[in-house]
Amino acid sequence: MAAALEQQTDAEVVGEGLAVLRQLYGAAVPDPIQVTVTRWAADPFSRGSYSFFAVGNPKSITAELEAPVGRLLFAGEATSDKPATVLGAYLSGLREAKRVLGLLGVDGGYASPAAEASI
Repeated sequence: MAAALEQQTDAEVVGEGLAVLRQLYGAAVPDPIQVTVTRWAADPFSRGSYSFFAVGNPKSITAELEAPVGRLLFAGEATSDKPATVLGAYLSGLREAKRVLGLLGVDGGYASPAAEASI
């Protein structure tokens, strides 16, 4: 299915997604203001790759991947304990945003406790 999606136009991909959302939530689902359609398998920088726990790798490897190197910080699903997921990427972004805010001496309370508790 993903390979077939990559062959469609952006408008076709968005149309299919909206059709599913409207089937689930009703016709009131609005058109998006802006969309970005990626073609992950065709992207020369990823070629459809994703992270995973390889046989023999310790689960602690993600902690090693997330560790800062000097002023360089790392985020992305490969640095989380939920590799190969959008949730892992999202949570790693929150983690590094909090780290940056902490380094700047700014209160990192930008997300509600209820929002973080639901993750």
